[in-house]
Amino acid sequence: MINLNKYESFILKSLEDKNVKVSNELCQLLEDSFKITNNNARKIIQRATQKGVIKSSTPLTFGKGQYAYCQPNTSFTKDRIKIICKKHRPTLYRLLVALDISDGILSYYEALKITASPLIKGISKVDYLDDLITLLSKFEIVYQKVDKNLVKYIILKRKQKDEESLMHIHYAKMSTDTAFIKDIIDWIVKSNLIDNKNIIYRNKNNPSKGAKHNNLVWDAFGYTKTTGINPSLAKDSNIPEKQTLVVFDVLISRDYEQIDLDGFLNRIQINLNSVSKGKRKVVPIIVYKNCSGLILNKIKKLGFLSYDIGSIYGSNIFSVLENISKLQINKKLLEEDDFEKIIEDTLTTIDVSGQGDQLKAIKGTLFEVIMYQVLKHQYPNAEIKPNFYFSKNITNKKDNTITTEGYEYDYVIKSSNPKEIIVVELKGYKSTYAIPLGDYKTKNTISWFFRKTLPFIKEKFKKDIGEGYVFKGCYISSSEYTKEAIEDLDKLKGGSLKPKRLDIYYNRQKLFDFLIENDFKNLKSIIEKFY
Repeated sequence: MINLNKYESFILKSLEDKNVKVSNELCQLLEDSFKITNNNARKIIQRATQKGVIKSSTPLTFGKGQYAYCQPNTSFTKDRIKIICKKHRPTLYRLLVALDISDGILSYYEALKITASPLIKGISKVDYLDDLITLLSKFEIVYQKVDKNLVKYIILKRKQKDEESLMHIHYAKMSTDTAFIKDIIDWIVKSNLIDNKNIIYRNKNNPSKGAKHNNLVWDAFGYTKTTGINPSLAKDSNIPEKQTLVVFDVLISRDYEQIDLDGFLNRIQINLNSVSKGKRKVVPIIVYKNCSGLILNKIKKLGFLSYDIGSIYGSNIFSVLENISKLQINKKLLEEDDFEKIIEDTLTTIDVSGQGDQLKAIKGTLFEVIMYQVLKHQYPNAEIKPNFYFSKNITNKKDNTITTEGYEYDYVIKSSNPKEIIVVELKGYKSTYAIPLGDYKTKNTISWFFRKTLPFIKEKFKKDIGEGYVFKGCYISSSEYTKEAIEDLDKLKGGSLKPKRLDIYYNRQKLFDFLIENDFKNLKSIIEKFY
């Protein structure tokens, strides 16, 4: 029988000053000081824990069979756990650092990226995000919350009183990160680094959903032929032969940090190691606003491609970024006098920089922001939801497989007077472009909206329709429509989809007339000048 009392004062002394040590560290101290075996040292620690002499971190481990220990009057706080994790559990360390960097809040999507967690549990030796959150929740360090946009967040417990403000600001930052992704991808395509097929990216209308590939999330991914043959990937019928996966990490709402690089690298390593034969090929691309020289050197040594957003679009892009952030974070600006000035200054900056064609997606976003004021004027007391995303499970009748299908909607208006649900599609295109009629399979056409995405979302409002609301649609563009499209729209206008306070469609001239009638002369001038 081991005499535990002989070692109690030594163990407590080693944990004084609110120190925390893991199993191996305590064992080594006991072995060196008392010349005992590792097995005996572990039994001493176990019995000291059972007697309450020391406190164990169980169920939180720091490596295989590694628990942390502290004095009984000491708590396992976030900062103490973070210190241990830096050496013994780097995935959890990155999550805690990310929470500190982001003012105590992180979206579930961003946590998936930083921890390199798989979407579906099953990969050995890889931390699963839900397990990490459960452990931190048991120590009352974090909790989870879902906002009005159905985005799930991880929030530090001490920040609970500020959760609404934190979620609003963080959602705006995510929107800023995604605002440029489409334009960045278009720029990369033009450079011939990736082709323009099979590109999946994180969308500004749903910034909490990333591009899913191989059980991991990415800001975007596509394929390139520039790096030669990849036999293991070429076997996949969905991927063209001789193509290599290109993955993106895009971060412009804050500095690109070491934790971001580590999370990106880990996801790439998991992807590379996920085949039983041969090797996958991956081309990693990082796009950032700010990044330290130290991290940039590490990125270069890894052989990753990296682009400063200022080097892509010029230094003027930073004032565009600042204005986009203002509009995202402070929604009240959309209803104040400063709104028009911010919009005009931003569009002027884009115009002067000569980047109008390269920033089509941003100009489209600003057109959506412009139209918010107009829609609010028509429906002053209505609930107006921007960037609305709706998805549902679809069962394949042939093989009973279930897939998730979803679409983004620029605005969804719920009005009690008149009692309507209006789905609004907005297109901030050049004046010379004519939107085609197309078919329900072709995006950015009249038929895509009225025969595909509009009927799709109607199911979402079954309950409201049952309570007397009527379902409507409206298509607004700063450009023109083809003759065929106009004929179809005029037929739709005679049906049941036309809202009471809006027409079913607006082309450039109809929109200008409407803006002048409702005293939006400045907005009309902005659209006329920049679109």
